Amino acid sequence: MSHLGEVIRFIHVAFGAIGLLAFWVPVFAKKGAVNHVRFGKVFVWSAYVVVAAAAVALLIRTWEMMGQGIGPTVEPQAYAGMVFLGYLTFVTFAIVHYGMQVLQSKGDPTALRTGLNVALAWASIAASITIIAYALLVSPSSRVLLFALSPIGIANGIGQLTYMSKSARSPRAWMYEHLGAMLGAGIAFHTAFAVFGSSRLFDFSLTGWVAIIPWVAPAIIGIPAINIWTRHYQRKFGDAA
Repeated sequence: MSHLGEVIRFIHVAFGAIGLLAFWVPVFAKKGAVNHVRFGKVFVWSAYVVVAAAAVALLIRTWEMMGQGIGPTVEPQAYAGMVFLGYLTFVTFAIVHYGMQVLQSKGDPTALRTGLNVALAWASIAASITIIAYALLVSPSSRVLLFALSPIGIANGIGQLTYMSKSARSPRAWMYEHLGAMLGAGIAFHTAFAVFGSSRLFDFSLTGWVAIIPWVAPAIIGIPAINIWTRHYQRKFGDAA
């Protein structure tokens, strides 16, 4: 990898670690309190740096491979990995951006219905369809993984479009939507750590079908946790119905 690529990777890893640590403070801190806001901002800006660095790294890698005459038909597995990482990068950016937009609009979900927000929601759906199509047409060895996580973009996109299309169901609907989006971004951070960070930190690797576990485990644990956490606050504020 080029020197620029190494620098980009260092930035990606460093801010990924910062974001991973900062994520847990607003989760347990009193909502709206100083620590919630302060560390929430650290997490959000870390996420933006991480996805920007990932996007640049993927572009550099694609440029290098194309320069070597290695196209998608020559190394379908390598490109499948890049397609998938590009998908996760975009979906992570879209959900973090959406979570912050929800926070700004608060009681008026229809204010979110801007050209950019609607485009990002539809693009999330399109990104999921793209990796499904890639898995079907190219049939790389990682196709099971592509299929397994493809619903994330579709679910996020549909959920965002649905929320934007109607008035708030309760005075705190924005809080539940913001909570779900930020926890969803946290799942992405923990997926990256489970797949890349933990194997390097603890010097182990998984092979065979078990190699898919680090990719899907954060979502399997995190999605029910989002529902439980959201319902906890809905019951607390009398919005459980």
